[in-house]
Amino acid sequence: MFCRITVLLMIIGLVSLLLPNTLDACPACKNLDEPIARGFNWSVLFMMAMPFTVFGVIGGSVYYHFRRANGVRT
Repeated sequence: MFCRITVLLMIIGLVSLLLPNTLDACPACKNLDEPIARGFNWSVLFMMAMPFTVFGVIGGSVYYHFRRANGVRT
């Protein structure tokens, strides 16, 4: 068991030495042109807002239909 862990750690160390020294975590971390950076920012904004929009619409429609079924008119 100890031998397997040692060999695995040596392989991971060798692979990490062979990789480039700088790896970017995301496309926005690179030096990008201004329009591309704005596009990434807008895409992240829409991806973050979409679950709130979907659940808000579903929750609002359920609330509306529940109130309407109970005879409460707004």
